[in-house]
Amino acid sequence: MSSPFENPLIAVGTTNPAKLKPVALVAAQVFGVGKVHGLSVPSGVREQPIGEEETELGAVNRAKAALEGLSGATWGVGLEGGVRFDSHGCWLFGAVAVVNSTRLEVGRTAELRLPPQVARRIEAGEELGPVMDALTGEQNIKRKAGTVGFLTNGLLSRADVWHMGLTLAFAPFLHPDLFPT
Repeated sequence: MSSPFENPLIAVGTTNPAKLKPVALVAAQVFGVGKVHGLSVPSGVREQPIGEEETELGAVNRAKAALEGLSGATWGVGLEGGVRFDSHGCWLFGAVAVVNSTRLEVGRTAELRLPPQVARRIEAGEELGPVMDALTGEQNIKRKAGTVGFLTNGLLSRADVWHMGLTLAFAPFLHPDLFPT
């Protein structure tokens, strides 16, 4: 029986370059080699997920759909950006799901508090990407450095944050003896 780490074909539930880049980077770090293929798949959640559960569900749905949607794929990855509200404001974060034939694991990114004027528009039902496009004057910011890149003046990009979340989701695969299924 071959190892899931041999000659991996990674199906990613997105075609967004800001999400595919960190998957390719983590794949190179974890597997040494590997092919990453982006697929447009449904998340099964709102365009702008609200809360941890909905955001995680979107990531899991994307990972499973990507794995099933690409013939020969050995891994599926889903990345879903979401927001959550608390007494301090509105927080941007990402959920990551990684699935293979034996297990499903999830991870999260760090969070970034959004400006109050952005939070109000999201709370009113708008999606973050177009809100940030209007605020920054850029077009399709979510396919580039993203909200994170803009709000940190380029100190971090959207890809940087996804890299962290994906790396954390892979930990149980790297140490299956510590994380039994």
